[in-house]
Amino acid sequence: MHNAPAISLVVSTLGRVDTLERLLVSLTKQSFADFEVIVVDQNDNGLLDALMGRFAGDPRFRHARSPRGVSKGRNAGIAEARAAIVGFPDDDCWYGEHVLRDVQTLFSRYPASPMLVGRTVDEDGHNSIIPALPADKIIVKDDVLFVGNANAVFVRATLLQTIGGFDERLGPGSATVFQSAEDADLVARAVAMGAPVQFLVDLTLFHEQVNTEKNYLNRIRTYSLGTGAFFRKNNYTIAIPAKLVIKTLAGIPMRLVRRQPPELREKFTYIYNLTSGYLLWR
Repeated sequence: MHNAPAISLVVSTLGRVDTLERLLVSLTKQSFADFEVIVVDQNDNGLLDALMGRFAGDPRFRHARSPRGVSKGRNAGIAEARAAIVGFPDDDCWYGEHVLRDVQTLFSRYPASPMLVGRTVDEDGHNSIIPALPADKIIVKDDVLFVGNANAVFVRATLLQTIGGFDERLGPGSATVFQSAEDADLVARAVAMGAPVQFLVDLTLFHEQVNTEKNYLNRIRTYSLGTGAFFRKNNYTIAIPAKLVIKTLAGIPMRLVRRQPPELREKFTYIYNLTSGYLLWR
């Protein structure tokens, strides 16, 4: 059996070939080579066979399978991961050439931190997916939604053994209505046990800005349901989602005064489903 690598990357993937190829190619260009990639294939039609065949000669790239659901896929990959550090790139992100070198260096620099969290940025360096924090800091409970994106989470395997993997009731493809926040939940559980989870502004990898034009209302509905459930599961008070509701409502009068479309349907979809997710979680 080969010696364990320093870093394991678990990629849960469904329905994507071109962006997954971009990610895998970016990994072949890493300046730090002591890693493995576990591609957890949730397609049922051999969609990735040709692509993965291209990497068959490189023992760092492994092709696994699991039932559908991003959390199920990541947990299946965690079970096969051999490294002391694990990361969870999405199948539509990609890495700059020094990301894994930086991860290895930063874990040495922060030996007490069992989890490091960076940022996803677009090609122009602007934050993508979530806003992110403005400076390095130890993450507290109120920070989690600003940093809890799986692409930029790197965690010691020992911590995963303590807190468990991803909650399979949360996240895209889960069997519930809560189709998001599985990654924020993982960070929140680490923070709740008192782990010094370190946020690092300069630890960045690439992800395009989210396209808000396609299935926008459905995206709002599914993601806000998951966010509401995340708040309830992780013992945030009702005041937290209430503040988000108030903030959403507060922008409507000014937009009306300025004769700007208030996007009422989107706002009320968000409010209704955020509240529903909080109340429905059991």
